[in-house]
Amino acid sequence: MRTRVPKKGFGWVVGMTGLALILLVAGAGDAQTKRKLSMGTGTFGGLYYIFGGALAKALNEAVPEVEITAESTPGSVANAQMIQAGKMAIGFSQATAAYESYNGIGWTKGTRHDKLRALVALYPAVLTVYTLESRNIHTLQDLNGKDVSLGPAGAGVDQFGRNLFEVLGIKPKRIHNLPHEQTAKAVGDGQLDAGMTVQLAPWPGLKDLETSAKLVFIPVSKEEGEKVRAKYPYYADGFLPKNSYKAITADIPSLGDWNLTMVGADMPEELAYKLTKETFAKQKDLLATHR
Repeated sequence: MRTRVPKKGFGWVVGMTGLALILLVAGAGDAQTKRKLSMGTGTFGGLYYIFGGALAKALNEAVPEVEITAESTPGSVANAQMIQAGKMAIGFSQATAAYESYNGIGWTKGTRHDKLRALVALYPAVLTVYTLESRNIHTLQDLNGKDVSLGPAGAGVDQFGRNLFEVLGIKPKRIHNLPHEQTAKAVGDGQLDAGMTVQLAPWPGLKDLETSAKLVFIPVSKEEGEKVRAKYPYYADGFLPKNSYKAITADIPSLGDWNLTMVGADMPEELAYKLTKETFAKQKDLLATHR
């Protein structure tokens, strides 16, 4: 015996099925139009890496048409190279490294990275040279003949440090390129004489290290800073603030830089505006990731 479906009921079933299909297709369409973007940060444990994860999360929540994935990279120089090559949409960089990249000077050896565009000036950072108190290193000249890590190859601080050594005639025994977190550990373990980073103080990696080690922070004197800026005028005066680390009882002079969010020249203007707007809107939340 056949069971008859009332015409009225059958129409309701067909109608609901059609509506479900429409909603399914619409949902698939939304998913298909979501633009996937990769964001180059820095090495694990560094501020770029920490900040990048928080920024990607904030932008994904605020700009529904994009899906941003924060990726660990060596840092400024590597991010500029990948944006130029079209392999990355967004990346962090020190302003000085971005300047060299765009103008084809310094590390670029004449190759202009002309597809780079600055999106947002994020935060200032200071050159931070640190060592153990037991190493008896108190000036930059004391780094002659020492083992020093300048952070990972491809990071802005690597070029920053090499420029500094070149101008001041400093010749370390060996320059290492360990990631920031590994550099701090190696200094603490006595495997390296000194480490160098460019961070917004206090950097969590050094805050952790000073819980178990007595650190000394090396100043860049006024005369040394003037020499460096005579050749590289895009570096700025800076200082490590008093009490930013336990060993700092008075401001320590150094050199400074800004950190930028960079994008490729092909990013649509409307999207660039939205990403900029939401970065500023989430400023308090993003700053909290540093503490």
